[in-house]
Amino acid sequence: MPDITTASPRLASDRVSFIEILGQAVANITPSAMATVTISFVAAQGGLWTWAVYLAVGLVMILVAAQVATLAREAPAAGSLFVSVSRTLHPLAGVLSGWAMTGGYFGAVIGAPIVGGLFVSKALAIVGMTLSWPWTALVFAGVSWALTVRDVDLAARYSLIVEAASLLIILAIGVWTLWQAPAPKAAFDPATFAAGPFFRAMTLSILAYGGFETAANFGREAHAPRRDIPRAILAAVVASLVFYVFMAYVEMTGFGGHAQELAHSETPLSVLALREGLPALAFSSDLAMAIAAFSATIATMNSLGRILYSMGRHKVLPAALGEVGRHGTPAIALHALGALICGFVVMAGALHWSPLVIINLFGVFTALGFIMIYLLAMVAVPVFQRRRGLPPSRPALAALVIAGPLLVYVFGENFWGAKGVTLMAAYGFLIYLGIGGGLYAAWRRRADLPAAAFLFARDDD
Repeated sequence: MPDITTASPRLASDRVSFIEILGQAVANITPSAMATVTISFVAAQGGLWTWAVYLAVGLVMILVAAQVATLAREAPAAGSLFVSVSRTLHPLAGVLSGWAMTGGYFGAVIGAPIVGGLFVSKALAIVGMTLSWPWTALVFAGVSWALTVRDVDLAARYSLIVEAASLLIILAIGVWTLWQAPAPKAAFDPATFAAGPFFRAMTLSILAYGGFETAANFGREAHAPRRDIPRAILAAVVASLVFYVFMAYVEMTGFGGHAQELAHSETPLSVLALREGLPALAFSSDLAMAIAAFSATIATMNSLGRILYSMGRHKVLPAALGEVGRHGTPAIALHALGALICGFVVMAGALHWSPLVIINLFGVFTALGFIMIYLLAMVAVPVFQRRRGLPPSRPALAALVIAGPLLVYVFGENFWGAKGVTLMAAYGFLIYLGIGGGLYAAWRRRADLPAAAFLFARDDD
């Protein structure tokens, strides 16, 4: 690991290209998960119209992404929405935003290598081999740790290449499936449409687009942050929308239009391949998801390290987290994060904890964290526009009116529609937010400047 004693005061600048920022955002969204796993949950409600569900939700999330892009253009910084929401609404809202991002991304960065380990084990089982998931998870976490500390553009490039490989494998399987199976004409028949299940499917699929905002965490590390970051945020959502609609139609075609059969398949692409007597394709689909999980681990660690850095730099969290290593990366934040993730994987493996329970538990934190920061961003943009002496834009108002209620409903569903570990995790998130409020109160008591000074502070890190 790099020596952090020769730390530079700021993150390295002008290091990451547009395509690498886009790769970071897509890797955090992890579209491969939709095609290999989560489409089953959506198909249970969306039925033959699952492709249209992803289309409708994608259009809604473009509105949300546009608001995040607006804030990213105004304040391109490593702290992303922590900084922009603080400046636009109030430092309390900013601290809660940063704290929610920290919890959400931590849930994702814990879950991603574990998911990768599970899918590597599943792929190897197809060819008669066995490997316990903690070994792969530990390798994924360790390599991600080393890459993110060593070089931001190297880590972003690896994340991009790995995610592209995963998506290409899945698209190849999709094209093959489409070529083999007849199209279900009922997928476009209005008689098969039902509004109630369609809306329920929308609430299940909305978080399939979550993660695009991580592009904003590069700040000054990007070549042209005010141009490239907003473009990458929107491009990531649009690219995911196209991929989701295509794969939803493909997989419904592969199952012959039998939506419930798709709904009951835990790994539908693998099931389709094995049904056709092609274990190599089944192996490839599981491997694609494992690769995507590795890419998501790199990308999420990159993002979370920079949020911790920004909050440490502003002394909301320990100031040591705001230190920069000799490679121009937030070394202490990334070292602390890497050690914590690797330690957790080792402990979970040694104690034989259920990986599915871990993923479910931390997945709730990720979902609630994403929803909260999107809601804060949608409120912040009209306020920002009014401060500039402008009326709220139509996209900003449309996001509040259309996406706002949908996100609030999905947030609430984690409470009234949950039980067991999921419900426990949801209430744990509320306690976690309370701790965030306490962090703000403690920060204000020891801060040298009043809240208003931070509200309008300029800091391109």
